[in-house]
Amino acid sequence: MSELLALVRGPRTALAVVLGALTVLCGAGLLATSGALITGASQRPSTLLVLMPLITGVRFFGVARATLRYTERLVTHDVTLRLVARVRGRLLERLTPLAPAALSGVRGGELLSRVRTDVDELQGVVARLVVPTGVAVVAGAVAVGFTALVSPATALVLAGLLLVLGVAVPAGAARAGRRAAVAAARADAAVAADTLDLVRGLADHLGGDGGATALRALEGHLDRQEEAERAAARLAAATTLCREGVPGLGLVAALWLVGTDVAAGTTDVLLLAACALGVLGAFEAVGGLGVAWSVAGGIRAAAGRVRALGEQRPAVTDPEEPAPLPPGSALRLEGVTLRYPGSGEPAVAGLDLAVADGAKVALTGASGAGKSTVLDLALRARDPDAGRVTLGGTDLRDLPLDGVRSRLAWAAQAPQLLGGTLAGNLRLGRHDATDAELLAALDDVGLGHLAAAPGLDGWVGEAGERLSAGERARVGLARALLSPADVLLLDEPTAHLDPALSARVVDLLARDPRAVLLVTHDAAALDGRWRVVDLDTDESRPRAASTRA
Repeated sequence: MSELLALVRGPRTALAVVLGALTVLCGAGLLATSGALITGASQRPSTLLVLMPLITGVRFFGVARATLRYTERLVTHDVTLRLVARVRGRLLERLTPLAPAALSGVRGGELLSRVRTDVDELQGVVARLVVPTGVAVVAGAVAVGFTALVSPATALVLAGLLLVLGVAVPAGAARAGRRAAVAAARADAAVAADTLDLVRGLADHLGGDGGATALRALEGHLDRQEEAERAAARLAAATTLCREGVPGLGLVAALWLVGTDVAAGTTDVLLLAACALGVLGAFEAVGGLGVAWSVAGGIRAAAGRVRALGEQRPAVTDPEEPAPLPPGSALRLEGVTLRYPGSGEPAVAGLDLAVADGAKVALTGASGAGKSTVLDLALRARDPDAGRVTLGGTDLRDLPLDGVRSRLAWAAQAPQLLGGTLAGNLRLGRHDATDAELLAALDDVGLGHLAAAPGLDGWVGEAGERLSAGERARVGLARALLSPADVLLLDEPTAHLDPALSARVVDLLARDPRAVLLVTHDAAALDGRWRVVDLDTDESRPRAASTRA
């Protein structure tokens, strides 16, 4: 929370506080002059000129209050939007190095809730906490000072009630609201995650128990969310009652104390209504603090979750003094061992693997043999616990991450497609690729029909849902082929293809002049141009020519 408050310190925030304080004081001044004007008019003065200063004051305070309120809102929202943009930008910058390894255990809905809902919650720091608190201090002090000029006793009562409504009530509300806010935030994150999981897996749910299990889990989280929101609503009702009741006490005290002075002849009768209504208007400075600080616990919890997410350590980091990229791109794993956190057995142990420039190497083995792990290590999504991975003879840990990944192109078995155009997804591989190059890449992987529908500029659907699983996989492959990288890392590129199309893709990759490290369960589709490494037996052998597809 302290880091967040440091971001809102500055002249714009101070200007918002000053404008807000002037707005409250103009409101109190409007009530005071209006009361004095009504009292003066009731005395039937001989000429209207006697009331002209009060009439001018009413007009001035009315216009000034509206102008200042509008300006204060502009400044406050400007500060708020700058804060949210800065926090979200910093968070995304910190999340980027965490992918994919350090985020592998995070549910998509929870991550979305952190980036969107929690960051949005931080808007309240400026508009509901910092500026209103500053306004309460400045405007409250000035209002007490002006009241003391008329009635010191009334000023003391006003100061006490302002402290009750501006300090005691917010402090109690913040303490009482902390537990409800944390519970609501946890329920919100769980609901977001369950909803996203339900929508993404809708077909599987319908094919199973019709989604009954998922809906029961969602309903349980919705019940907890409702319970937390009801607790927050009860607290808001209590603070609202205080906000409406305490100013009434101030009004009664002002009428009694100033009225006594008027009856004694020590105070002008015009000041009775002016002081009473001015005191009532002064409570605007602190009236909203109770409700605002009741959500402070939620804002603090959101800030803590955002900070915790941003402080996660990435699985790999850039070296302090990166070595220059080597001229060659030969990839080598030397005695590599990697164990995933919480796993008893290593994913790979003592693995030696060499992929020379232009070589074609295929990894086979049963599920869990470590094939995809080898690709993660080659891409430097993870670092080995023992041994080393080199590129052009240089340890990957000594090279800049951007440089390593510029030499390597990765195509996942289930690639992530963005909810945009087909061309936009393909140009993730090479941003300056021409339409002709995109069409050629699609034709190479057997997706030439997509040029007609949806077309290069056509929408592929949310996460590519308008395409089949096989088409999405081949779009990922085409994206890798478009890349200028020297080494292709491909995870099951033929998993969803029929034998003829699988043979076409394998032949395309074998003819590519770049080095290819391929993970496959279909070793029978490979021919003599490929060196097959079986991770189950740690055997490396060339494929017999008789297996040519």
